Amino acid sequence: MQKKRKVLRAPFIVTVAAAASLAGAVALPGCDPTVQGGSCPEEMPERGSSCDADDLSCDYIDSCDNPIDFRCVDGAWQVEDEMSCNPPPPACPEEMPANGAPCDGGIGTCGYEMITGCGPMPIDAACVLEDDTWRWQVHEIFCNPPPPDQCLTAATANECAGLGPTCQWLVPGCAEGSGTPALPAVGCFPSLPCEADEACPSGTLCQEVVVNPCVASSPDGATCAACGATEHVCVPPSAATTASK
Repeated sequence: MQKKRKVLRAPFIVTVAAAASLAGAVALPGCDPTVQGGSCPEEMPERGSSCDADDLSCDYIDSCDNPIDFRCVDGAWQVEDEMSCNPPPPACPEEMPANGAPCDGGIGTCGYEMITGCGPMPIDAACVLEDDTWRWQVHEIFCNPPPPDQCLTAATANECAGLGPTCQWLVPGCAEGSGTPALPAVGCFPSLPCEADEACPSGTLCQEVVVNPCVASSPDGATCAACGATEHVCVPPSAATTASK
């Protein structure tokens, strides 16, 4: 009597399916068995900024469109692998930024000029890392301006310059017709324009006059083609009265 052969096909299929299932569990793309928790930030983190999932590895694209790898090590983001490139350095904004405003890391320190009671003065704005965010830190300016009438005591341009940025030497400009009059005479005046008579030293009045802007741009006026610009300065009452007629 002939015996039937045992059918092995079904168990064989089950074994192969189980092996394939196990292989798929080990080789799933994007799975990193060293990561215990946490997730990658949507935006590329700053080097050295804090993270809360050690051994977490994240991939990004840098400013040169190159891949860059970050890993969380001892609570801080470190760059594991990056390609070198030479992107243009961040540029300083044209206008002085507000203190505490966000900025691009690596921009460094930018120089600006601020009008103060002592006249125009240089001021620095530095881009620094604060609490994982790059922010502008604008340095304060302190000055103790001399009284405005001190400028009027200078008899020469050199004496005026010696009083510092709070004073300026002005020269009459080219006034036309019955419009704004020219500055009555050369002299040393406060750098800040006056807004009312009360802001002027005793014995003077606030008046809009035409001055020669070329004197300020270069000693000999060679780099300036203009001959007149308006400015509010404190002038003797006689000059102000004549100018207003």
